[in-house]
Amino acid sequence: MSTEFLPAVSGQSLAKSYFQRTIANGRLSHSYLFWGDRGSQKHLFAHELAKAIHCDVARPCGNCVSCRSIDHANHPAVHVFGPAEGKSIIDIDTVRELCERVQYKTDRTNVVILKNADLLREAAANALLKTLEEPPAGAVLILVARSTGSLLPTIVSRCHRIPFRHDTPATQLDDDDNFLRAVSERSFFADHDVREWLDNIFPEAESQREAVKQVLERLLPAARRRVHVSVDKESDAELQQAELCLELLGALEGNVHADLVLERLFAHLRSQS
Repeated sequence: MSTEFLPAVSGQSLAKSYFQRTIANGRLSHSYLFWGDRGSQKHLFAHELAKAIHCDVARPCGNCVSCRSIDHANHPAVHVFGPAEGKSIIDIDTVRELCERVQYKTDRTNVVILKNADLLREAAANALLKTLEEPPAGAVLILVARSTGSLLPTIVSRCHRIPFRHDTPATQLDDDDNFLRAVSERSFFADHDVREWLDNIFPEAESQREAVKQVLERLLPAARRRVHVSVDKESDAELQQAELCLELLGALEGNVHADLVLERLFAHLRSQS
């Protein structure tokens, strides 16, 4: 039997590693927003994650009683909602039923999945917001949507956002040197929306500040190593980069806004490319 986490989902290594650690450490959040284009497997990931949460071996195995009951949509602690049959929107009655299920008391984690959350009507979204503001203990609510822009900002802000892509770029950023090389190329700034990129690379970060800190903490050791192997003018440039990373880490600790720190870092990288 495979020991891979969520083997039914191809790719999405960042989301997989994040949830594998989170489940192992017992630190699941109360609410998540899975967002991404059609074909990014976000709905499948939500289904398989529910199985991993309840599976006896947490992979999931696909063979235990819990996994089989989730596959057959009759697990007592896993509930899936979406537009009612024959409707193209998610109405307030559906959300009211969802909110009742979220409140169910159970001795296991109560997982509630809302598919196609983009289709929430305003009244339904406001009804859901009340539950997100006061989530019950022992429950995990997963919203699945095409984009964050399709939902009320107040709903988005109360969810831990997990982006899904057809091909997660982290596979090519698996060490600090590759990471530095990638973000230092001029084409990087033309090809990426920086905030979206941060969400994708660091899905476990609790805030943008934490994500920017992780960027700096990955750039710093790579820059330091390059100082020792570079000579003359190149060495000066690598030293400046290492010093800047230290300075910006200090700025973050001093409560300088993460946007300003990120802007200064990327302005420096652009000037060096």
